[in-house]
Amino acid sequence: MLLPLLNSRGEHRLLDVKEIVYLQTDGAGKMTIYSYDDEYKMISTVKDLSDLLQESGFVRTDRGTLVHPKRVETFDGILNIVKLRTRNGEIIAPVSGKAQKQIMSYLKSVREVKMDEE
Repeated sequence: MLLPLLNSRGEHRLLDVKEIVYLQTDGAGKMTIYSYDDEYKMISTVKDLSDLLQESGFVRTDRGTLVHPKRVETFDGILNIVKLRTRNGEIIAPVSGKAQKQIMSYLKSVREVKMDEE
């Protein structure tokens, strides 16, 4: 599935959802999509994207964040965070208590992930 987006240079690009590491709102409702290589802007709600990307395996970890579980390097159940890697370094994304069981279950079923705490 391809999403039409604006990259960090303001250029239009079709991004394959397989390239997405995570998505997060800025608090004002504007969505930023992060791939390994770049950041993209899209005007859409988290709910709309969550519904659209669910079939591609994305998990909504809190009100403003969607992550691709295959991109998770570690999960910390005490701090309720996941760590993801992009070219610019490590990203820490929040995981709500509600999503914690879902992300743990998914990660265990997809691959072995280092779990700091269950």
